[in-house]
Amino acid sequence: THTTHTTQHNTTRRLGPLRPPIARCRQVGSDRSMSCCPCFPGGGADHGVGYSNTRDTAVGDQNIPRARRCNFGIFFPADVNIRPVHMFFDREKAASKVLDGAVAHAGLVLERGRLVGSPERLNLFTLDGDVLRLDLELEAHLGSTLHPSSVLLLEKGNRISEERIAAVKVAAADVSGGGCVLM
Repeated sequence: THTTHTTQHNTTRRLGPLRPPIARCRQVGSDRSMSCCPCFPGGGADHGVGYSNTRDTAVGDQNIPRARRCNFGIFFPADVNIRPVHMFFDREKAASKVLDGAVAHAGLVLERGRLVGSPERLNLFTLDGDVLRLDLELEAHLGSTLHPSSVLLLEKGNRISEERIAAVKVAAADVSGGGCVLM
Protein backbone atom coordinates (compact mmCIF):
# COMPACT_ATOMS: atom_id res chain seq x y z
CA THR A 1 0.00 0.00 0.00
CA HIS A 2 0.98 3.62 -0.47
CA THR A 3 0.59 6.55 1.82
CA THR A 4 0.09 10.24 1.16
CA HIS A 5 1.22 13.28 3.05
CA THR A 6 -0.42 16.70 3.06
CA THR A 7 2.09 19.52 3.29
CA GLN A 8 1.59 22.89 4.92
CA HIS A 9 0.49 24.35 1.55
CA ASN A 10 -2.39 21.85 1.23
CA THR A 11 -0.72 19.92 -1.54
CA THR A 12 -0.71 16.19 -1.46
CA ARG A 13 2.23 14.12 -2.55
CA ARG A 14 2.63 10.43 -2.82
CA LEU A 15 5.31 9.07 -0.48
CA GLY A 16 5.52 5.57 -1.81
CA PRO A 17 4.97 2.21 -0.17
CA LEU A 18 4.73 1.97 3.58
CA ARG A 19 8.00 0.88 5.06
CA PRO A 20 8.46 -1.19 8.18
CA PRO A 21 9.01 0.93 11.26
CA ILE A 22 12.57 1.99 11.87
CA ALA A 23 14.29 1.55 15.16
CA ARG A 24 14.76 4.74 17.09
CA CYS A 25 16.91 5.25 20.09
CA ARG A 26 15.63 7.05 23.18
CA GLN A 27 18.59 9.37 22.89
CA VAL A 28 17.44 12.56 21.19
CA GLY A 29 18.51 12.96 17.59
CA SER A 30 19.65 9.37 17.13
CA ASP A 31 18.25 6.92 14.67
CA ARG A 32 19.31 4.42 12.04
CA SER A 33 22.96 4.02 13.12
CA MET A 34 21.98 3.15 16.70
CA SER A 35 25.54 3.85 17.78
CA CYS A 36 24.33 4.90 21.20
CA CYS A 37 22.42 1.67 21.92
CA PRO A 38 24.32 -1.29 23.31
CA CYS A 39 21.54 -3.71 22.43
CA PHE A 40 22.28 -3.42 18.70
CA PRO A 41 25.37 -5.01 17.17
CA GLY A 42 28.19 -2.51 17.09
CA GLY A 43 26.18 -0.10 19.17
CA GLY A 44 26.95 1.51 22.46
CA ALA A 45 29.72 3.86 23.34
CA ASP A 46 30.70 1.40 26.06
CA HIS A 47 30.75 -2.12 24.69
CA GLY A 48 30.78 -3.36 28.30
CA VAL A 49 27.00 -3.01 28.55
CA GLY A 50 24.25 -5.01 26.93
CA TYR A 51 24.34 -8.78 27.31
CA SER A 52 25.64 -10.77 24.38
CA ASN A 53 22.91 -13.38 24.97
CA THR A 54 19.68 -13.87 26.92
CA ARG A 55 18.90 -15.79 30.09
CA ASP A 56 17.19 -18.40 27.92
CA THR A 57 20.37 -18.89 25.89
CA ALA A 58 22.79 -18.86 28.83
CA VAL A 59 26.06 -20.63 28.10
CA GLY A 60 27.58 -23.34 30.23
CA ASP A 61 28.35 -27.03 30.46
CA GLN A 62 25.38 -28.82 28.91
CA ASN A 63 26.17 -31.91 31.02
CA ILE A 64 25.04 -30.13 34.19
CA PRO A 65 21.55 -31.39 35.09
CA ARG A 66 18.92 -28.63 34.95
CA ALA A 67 18.10 -29.06 38.65
CA ARG A 68 21.70 -28.16 39.58
CA ARG A 69 22.08 -25.18 37.23
CA CYS A 70 22.40 -21.69 38.63
CA ASN A 71 22.29 -18.75 36.18
CA PHE A 72 24.27 -15.53 36.60
CA GLY A 73 24.82 -12.38 34.61
CA ILE A 74 28.59 -11.97 34.28
CA PHE A 75 30.19 -8.54 33.76
CA PHE A 76 33.85 -8.46 32.76
CA PRO A 77 36.47 -5.90 33.83
CA ALA A 78 35.82 -2.54 32.18
CA ASP A 79 39.25 -2.40 30.58
CA VAL A 80 38.88 -5.68 28.63
CA ASN A 81 35.94 -4.38 26.55
CA ILE A 82 33.93 -7.62 26.49
CA ARG A 83 30.14 -7.57 26.65
CA PRO A 84 28.46 -9.23 29.64
CA VAL A 85 27.06 -12.70 29.23
CA HIS A 86 24.45 -14.91 30.89
CA MET A 87 26.06 -18.16 32.05
CA PHE A 88 25.01 -21.13 34.14
CA PHE A 89 27.09 -23.17 36.56
CA ASP A 90 26.76 -26.23 38.78
CA ARG A 91 25.58 -25.12 42.21
CA GLU A 92 27.43 -28.07 43.78
CA LYS A 93 30.84 -26.92 42.47
CA ALA A 94 33.23 -24.34 43.90
CA ALA A 95 32.67 -20.69 43.01
CA SER A 96 36.11 -20.76 41.39
CA LYS A 97 34.40 -22.57 38.49
CA VAL A 98 32.45 -19.36 37.81
CA LEU A 99 35.67 -17.39 37.50
CA ASP A 100 37.33 -20.08 35.36
CA GLY A 101 34.30 -20.51 33.11
CA ALA A 102 33.75 -16.79 32.58
CA VAL A 103 37.42 -16.17 31.81
CA ALA A 104 37.49 -19.09 29.36
CA HIS A 105 34.27 -17.96 27.68
CA ALA A 106 35.72 -14.47 27.14
CA GLY A 107 38.89 -15.92 25.66
CA LEU A 108 41.04 -14.45 28.42
CA VAL A 109 43.95 -16.23 30.08
CA LEU A 110 44.55 -16.51 33.82
CA GLU A 111 48.02 -17.02 35.22
CA ARG A 112 48.15 -17.66 39.00
CA GLY A 113 44.79 -15.94 39.49
CA ARG A 114 45.72 -12.89 37.43
CA LEU A 115 44.91 -11.95 33.87
CA VAL A 116 48.06 -12.28 31.80
CA GLY A 117 49.90 -8.96 31.99
CA SER A 118 48.06 -7.70 35.08
CA PRO A 119 49.69 -7.43 38.50
CA GLU A 120 46.36 -7.74 40.35
CA ARG A 121 44.30 -10.85 41.10
CA LEU A 122 40.99 -11.26 39.33
CA ASN A 123 38.08 -11.55 41.78
CA LEU A 124 34.33 -12.04 41.59
CA PHE A 125 32.19 -9.34 43.20
CA THR A 126 28.49 -9.11 43.92
CA LEU A 127 26.46 -5.98 43.19
CA ASP A 128 26.81 -5.17 46.89
CA GLY A 129 30.58 -4.94 46.43
CA ASP A 130 31.33 -8.14 48.35
CA VAL A 131 34.12 -10.43 47.17
CA LEU A 132 32.83 -13.92 46.48
CA ARG A 133 34.84 -16.62 48.23
CA LEU A 134 36.05 -18.96 45.52
CA ASP A 135 36.76 -21.91 47.80
CA LEU A 136 33.09 -22.41 48.78
CA GLU A 137 30.48 -24.19 46.70
CA LEU A 138 27.95 -21.95 44.99
CA GLU A 139 25.28 -23.62 47.12
CA ALA A 140 26.91 -22.13 50.24
CA HIS A 141 26.56 -18.61 48.79
CA LEU A 142 22.97 -19.02 47.61
CA GLY A 143 20.37 -17.37 49.79
CA SER A 144 22.84 -15.08 51.53
CA THR A 145 25.48 -13.56 49.25
CA LEU A 146 24.00 -14.80 45.96
CA HIS A 147 20.62 -15.49 44.47
CA PRO A 148 19.82 -17.31 41.23
CA SER A 149 20.05 -14.78 38.38
CA SER A 150 22.41 -12.56 40.39
CA VAL A 151 24.86 -10.32 38.58
CA LEU A 152 28.54 -10.99 39.21
CA LEU A 153 31.42 -8.70 38.30
CA LEU A 154 34.92 -9.79 37.44
CA GLU A 155 37.36 -7.10 38.52
CA LYS A 156 41.04 -6.85 39.24
CA GLY A 157 42.06 -6.28 42.84
CA ASN A 158 40.38 -6.72 46.20
CA ARG A 159 38.10 -3.71 45.98
CA ILE A 160 35.61 -2.43 43.47
CA SER A 161 34.65 1.22 43.11
CA GLU A 162 31.16 2.44 43.90
CA GLU A 163 31.09 4.06 40.45
CA ARG A 164 31.71 0.70 38.75
CA ILE A 165 28.99 -0.97 40.82
CA ALA A 166 26.56 1.85 40.00
CA ALA A 167 27.39 1.62 36.28
CA VAL A 168 26.81 -2.14 36.24
CA LYS A 169 23.53 -1.76 38.15
CA VAL A 170 22.32 0.77 35.57
CA ALA A 171 23.47 -1.42 32.66
CA ALA A 172 21.80 -4.52 34.12
CA ALA A 173 18.57 -2.58 34.75
CA ASP A 174 18.62 -1.03 31.25
CA VAL A 175 19.02 -4.43 29.63
CA SER A 176 16.20 -5.98 31.61
CA GLY A 177 14.00 -2.92 31.23
CA GLY A 178 14.87 -2.33 27.62
CA GLY A 179 17.32 0.37 26.67
CA CYS A 180 15.87 1.03 23.22
CA VAL A 181 12.46 1.64 21.79
CA LEU A 182 11.44 -0.05 18.53
CA MET A 183 8.77 1.99 16.81
